[in-house]
Amino acid sequence: MVARFSFSVFAVLVIVGPIRATDEPPMLLYTLRGDSLVVRGLFEEALGEYEQALAAGAGSARFLNKVGELFLRNEQYDRASELYHRSLAEQPGQLPVYSKLGEVFLAKGRLDSAIHFVEQALRLAPKATMIRSSLGGLYLKASNYENARAQLDTALLIDPANPEAHRFLGFYYTELDSLTAARRHFESIISAFPDDVEAHNNIAFLYAQERKYGPALEYYQRAKGRAKNAVELHSLNLQIEAVRAIMDGKMRARYILVKTEAEAKDIELRLKRGEDFGKQAQQFSVASNAPYGGDTDFFGSGDLLPKFEEAVLSLGIGDISGIVAVPAGYLIIQRTN
Repeated sequence: MVARFSFSVFAVLVIVGPIRATDEPPMLLYTLRGDSLVVRGLFEEALGEYEQALAAGAGSARFLNKVGELFLRNEQYDRASELYHRSLAEQPGQLPVYSKLGEVFLAKGRLDSAIHFVEQALRLAPKATMIRSSLGGLYLKASNYENARAQLDTALLIDPANPEAHRFLGFYYTELDSLTAARRHFESIISAFPDDVEAHNNIAFLYAQERKYGPALEYYQRAKGRAKNAVELHSLNLQIEAVRAIMDGKMRARYILVKTEAEAKDIELRLKRGEDFGKQAQQFSVASNAPYGGDTDFFGSGDLLPKFEEAVLSLGIGDISGIVAVPAGYLIIQRTN
């Protein structure tokens, strides 16, 4: 989960007509050229012009914020952070800049620093419900569940319709396996935003976790009807296929096939140490599905070797079998649905 910060300080000056050489100060000319390049979508070239403007003395808070946003877009996080700090030194107390610094450090994987700057923003605006929900999301990401719950509950007291607070509380209750409570929060999002694909998808997932496959299928189909791009559509089609297969009594697993028992024992030890099953399959399995992490896709009774199916049926979801000897070698199996 990634907290979304609700502030934007990025703005561009639309230039009409060509820029002519004038007696304007060089930093203004560099700025105008940069603005013109931004309008044309040439962001890297614009940054070059803005750097020239900075070197020539440009340094207002507004300018620093604009250029910092462009560096953030280009994933040049250290430079963005530097400019945002300079902006705060130029003009202290800018609420959006603290939130932007939170976004920068979150992108850098510095969760502690991200939390620090969003906390600073909240001190400036304690009634800003979106800042509270962002902070709650960051606490949740840090597994600081008590503070996360406090911030998110407070955000909803200020604004009961805050969608991000409901979203993060949905994740919070999912982490606690309180699936009914989680579902209520995602339903609150749908009440306000009926076309929210993620909320429909999350409700479907929660129903599937409870093995209520009929409602799960219904919500996956609702999400599919609201999908906005090919990636969402493909993902939802896979989920619908999975639920239908489960409803038809089909199973799914993945396996690692090796030639010798010694190899199988070595992999079994690796898995017990917590190494990833799919990566072990990709690295060591001699089966044709090794590049796909050993995935079998869905299968029904009689589709695969009886010994393989018996092993899968004896496992719980996510469980890993012992070593299973078959004519082609030695298997280790993990049930995945």
